[in-house]
Amino acid sequence: MANFLLIHGAWQGKWVWPAVSAELTMRGHEVHSIDLPGSGADDTPLEQVSLAMYADAIARAVKAIGKRVTLVGHSMGGIAVTAAAEQVADRLARIIYLCAFVPRDGDSLVSLSDLMPASQLPPVQTEADAVSAQTSPASRVDTFMQDAPYAVASWAAPQFRPQALAPMVTPVAQTGERFDRLSKSYIVCTRDRAIDPVLQRVMAARAGCGRIKELESGHSPFLSHPTDTAEMLHRLVTEA
Repeated sequence: MANFLLIHGAWQGKWVWPAVSAELTMRGHEVHSIDLPGSGADDTPLEQVSLAMYADAIARAVKAIGKRVTLVGHSMGGIAVTAAAEQVADRLARIIYLCAFVPRDGDSLVSLSDLMPASQLPPVQTEADAVSAQTSPASRVDTFMQDAPYAVASWAAPQFRPQALAPMVTPVAQTGERFDRLSKSYIVCTRDRAIDPVLQRVMAARAGCGRIKELESGHSPFLSHPTDTAEMLHRLVTEA
């Protein structure tokens, strides 16, 4: 079975993964997750956070697992896992992008977001410190987890933290050799209100994802459809 390392997206932390982790564990997999620097319970000052720091943290976690890893990146986590793959490609079994940004050389989260119509961009406010951004509390549920159970969404919404801007604006540097040889899959969330599903399909195809599956879910399938999410991840690593 697979050794999963689950990487969260912007404003969130590893607190998003327990339900999916439990489902994957029941299916016989080993599951790990981390808080990226400055996210979740990690107290790295946001002014110090960088994309390189994200990549280093993921690379350390992959090496600590000590086995070939299936790396899963959600949303902004797709940027982070792609950057990390440059360091640890030989230790990865595959990358699975979960309604995630997938950069090619020179892309950043911001440049990829520019491909979406302005009306589809999630409401985000730059904080007074000018080094971070936060989502609008009033629209957080409707944008990121409109299909999650009320109790789950009510629990999750207050846990969103300010997000360091540097990893979102920094272009990803790729050699192409390592990334292109990796096995890559993509899960498109067809009811996503944060990343246009059309853009998801374009990024998946452009990155050479060999398998592209679709999940009828909003942007937080680990909260709204954890069983379906885990089953899709399970199938992506077990089906030929």
